[in-house]
Amino acid sequence: MSAVTGGLPGVDVDVVVAVHDLARPVHRVVRSALEGVDLRGVLPGGHRVRVSVVCHGLPAAAVRRRVEAALADGGDETEELAAHVRYLEHDDGVASPAGPFNAGLLAADGRYVSIIGSDDRYAPGALDAWVRLADELGSAWLMARLETEDGQHIPTPRTRPGRSRDLDLVADRLAYRTAPLGLLRRQTLADLGLLEGDGPLTPGLATGEDVELSLRLVTSGERIDHAREAPAYLIGTRGEDRTTAVRRPVADELAAHARLLDLRWVRALPEPARQAIVVKTLRIHVLAAVRRRPEPWDWAPGEAAFVRQLTRDLLAMAPDAARGLHRADTDLLEAVLTAADTDALAAASARRAAASRWDILLAPGLAANLDPEATLRTHAGAAAGATLERVQTRLRERAGAPGRQAAGPGLHGGRPRVLVLSFSPIARDARVLKQVRHLAAEFDIVTCGYGPAPEGVSAHVQVPDAAQNALDGRPITLRAYRAAYLAQAGVRWVLGHVARGSADVVVANDLDAVPLALRLAPRAGVHADLHEFFPLLHEEDAAWMRRISPYQDWLARTFLPRCASVTTVSERIAQEYAARYGVEVGVVTNASPYAARSPRPVGSPLRLVHSGACLRNRQLHVMTEAVEAAAAGGPPVTLDLYLTSNDPGYLAALRERALAGGGAVRVHDAVPYAELGEVLAGHDVGMHVLPPTSFNNTNALPNKVFDYVQARLGLLVGPSPEMARLVREHGLGVVADGFDAGSVAAAVAGLDARAVEGFKDASDRAARELSDARQSTRWVEAVRAVVAQHQEGERRG
Repeated sequence: MSAVTGGLPGVDVDVVVAVHDLARPVHRVVRSALEGVDLRGVLPGGHRVRVSVVCHGLPAAAVRRRVEAALADGGDETEELAAHVRYLEHDDGVASPAGPFNAGLLAADGRYVSIIGSDDRYAPGALDAWVRLADELGSAWLMARLETEDGQHIPTPRTRPGRSRDLDLVADRLAYRTAPLGLLRRQTLADLGLLEGDGPLTPGLATGEDVELSLRLVTSGERIDHAREAPAYLIGTRGEDRTTAVRRPVADELAAHARLLDLRWVRALPEPARQAIVVKTLRIHVLAAVRRRPEPWDWAPGEAAFVRQLTRDLLAMAPDAARGLHRADTDLLEAVLTAADTDALAAASARRAAASRWDILLAPGLAANLDPEATLRTHAGAAAGATLERVQTRLRERAGAPGRQAAGPGLHGGRPRVLVLSFSPIARDARVLKQVRHLAAEFDIVTCGYGPAPEGVSAHVQVPDAAQNALDGRPITLRAYRAAYLAQAGVRWVLGHVARGSADVVVANDLDAVPLALRLAPRAGVHADLHEFFPLLHEEDAAWMRRISPYQDWLARTFLPRCASVTTVSERIAQEYAARYGVEVGVVTNASPYAARSPRPVGSPLRLVHSGACLRNRQLHVMTEAVEAAAAGGPPVTLDLYLTSNDPGYLAALRERALAGGGAVRVHDAVPYAELGEVLAGHDVGMHVLPPTSFNNTNALPNKVFDYVQARLGLLVGPSPEMARLVREHGLGVVADGFDAGSVAAAVAGLDARAVEGFKDASDRAARELSDARQSTRWVEAVRAVVAQHQEGERRG
């Protein structure tokens, strides 16, 4: 594939049009896409557009001359438009539109792609309006409203009355919208694996090349919206040899639909989804193909048997699909399955053409008319939707509003309301409790999470313990990440119990709360607080990295840029989020509350201490081995471990080793956090050597380090960058040369009473600066800024 191209910077929308005949009016596509664009490729609203004309078996130079000549004849400034058009040659020798469209889509690098037929065009202002709406809603596919160039409305999809946002395959009959027209978010195509190999359209098919792409999108769980109120996609109807109107052999006509039977992801769909797809396939494609052949000579040898077998296979995939058909189609379906020869099948097709209006409206059984796919119910829903749209239009006209208005009130009277959202037991979550304590001084705080309410909140929404979030492996395998997220029990429960728009700001703790926070539509915005670098959370687990890390990456890439502000726990983790996802990330360390105490005298022997979780991957035994070795070869030293029982087997092994080690190491049960500071203060040096087994471990700056400072202890840490920086910057203690027992033992052996006394004094001097009284105010500043920005926007609006 070669290209003739002008110099255009990065784009928001890549328009792709394929042309196989120089007579096609491609200049109309170019003009409609670029109307109003200046030399820099910027629409009046700021959205950049590029048109890729894919020349299928044609020389790019010839197509370019033809297009530019037609534009010049129409009075357009071709030099200005040329900067926004590129011509790609694609010569695969295959009579299928999939090849050239795939070539254009794979060459795209805009945020959105939009494919368009060479006979079609965009209504004035369509692309600009679509981009604005897709950005606002977060659409993966923003379906364009369809009209013919003669002004006829094409009523697909027939959604629920008044519904155009966050559409559902079954409830909104999305299977009927095969053509993926409008805007497709390119990153979504990549996430679903549709930009791999040949591209998203099924190669080699003469027609129906877009069936799998559209179904993959509407069954993926990604967000689908309908641009019902925006300018339309205009379908050309004046070309006598329009490609999509050509009649083909039955096998070619139905090839795309027959392929669905062999796709594992289609067979893995829930039964309602399969039924919706099969009903549409039978009604719109299989039975329609039969209706177009009302004479015996319309049928080539073997075609009737092909249709019969395809119909049986479709019904095997969704046995109740025929229930939604009206009487005339039910009779024709029966003929397809039982006709003895083509004469009988052609006669059934002729009878279908002569069916009464009642036969093409009513289902055979009374109750069947209530089926979601029943014709009567569909018409009733369409009538209700049209009535609702007329009423809404009149109300807007009376209010003097020309279009859709921003919904929801501004900030309510009194203090702004902040919803602190965390899928954790909030009353025991130290970091979230600090958020609550600091934010409550300035905002009205409501919490939502597991367990009882923490102190100091106006209200608490307690998520049932039974509603734990757990990912379903099936949509993860299909890379249907949005569906996997929304299927989680905790997410579903919160969506059902917390009203949209009920908070001014949502503080979303951890990445798994961010999409939910955005769906709750806070009036001012979402602040995300990320306690780890989640795409590498279990980096040491190859299976997790293969299956779940891409999901975490999708969460971060899709939703973090939509947050008003973001914070995390350390500088290095903040840098990684910023580098990967293009978001500005602040740092709020896991600092402990300030404790008004003085350093205690250094003991003899030196008393080392470690508190925290008993996790095998933290390799706590390295610290115990190091202290035992140091105690055996030098001045006396002890280590007390206060551990939670995360891994009972590992805890038992540590206890057993301590008992056999001569008394230098003692293992204790964990103490309540309220008592921990005083317990730690009875020691001399807080110890934490965390092996760099993952990105998060390598760059950790855990709360225990700050607990040691507030206890006025010296610190001994491994050469972890963030902990080492803190220790050296404030002169708090010693950094071991390595993470192995020998290096740690050498660091322990190098401690003496005078040095430790200096370290404890340094902790005392740094205690206020490193307390959450200084660190955690950054959350307050971030939320305050979100509220202020919203209020300023309202004043300007």
